Amino acid sequence: MQITNKTMIWGIFLAIGLTANVWGAAWKTQEIGVGTKGSGEVKGDEITVTAITGDIWDAADTAMYVYKEASGDMEISARVPKYEPANPDWGKAGLMIRQSVDADAANAFINLTKNNGLKLIHRDTKAGPTAPDPVGAAYNLPVYLRLTRKGDTLTAFTSKDGKAWAEAGGGLGPSATIKMTGKIVAGMALSSNDAKEAKVFFDMVDGTGDFARPV
Repeated sequence: MQITNKTMIWGIFLAIGLTANVWGAAWKTQEIGVGTKGSGEVKGDEITVTAITGDIWDAADTAMYVYKEASGDMEISARVPKYEPANPDWGKAGLMIRQSVDADAANAFINLTKNNGLKLIHRDTKAGPTAPDPVGAAYNLPVYLRLTRKGDTLTAFTSKDGKAWAEAGGGLGPSATIKMTGKIVAGMALSSNDAKEAKVFFDMVDGTGDFARPV
């Protein structure tokens, strides 16, 4: 068969289209809150996030967010092989499900800090407080994180190998009850809580729907 420029162009177009269909909807990035600066780089199931932000806490967040839209029951999981916080005490990185990308949106966030462990924090209503205060559970990198939504219950899990999962420790427990309606967003969040840049690496991204790994 003679290979023409047109054949090559259509081949590239089809390859791109097939890849998009297998991986699902494209990832989006959002600088949440006032003064947030950051980036999100996606290569297959490897996602690198950088951020210069305030905190993910209180009634509104500042965070760099790499996400997809979802609805109904769903889950997302990923491995964190490397995390470079700017604030080792209260910089945060992990998986987050939010009602929207509004800074004050209700959300659940299974997050890592360098010095204060791993735990689920959550804002149960729009512009409500974020809790809990207690420090998180100890962990070692690499660590796998999973966040699920079933009805109004959001639950966090961790794993050392991505096969045997346990409900996340730390804080006040692994679950939160948060009423979210219609379209929601889910993905990777990072806050530096410092004037310096933080960076986190995710891979082995998986889940349900558009979050499922290519087969």
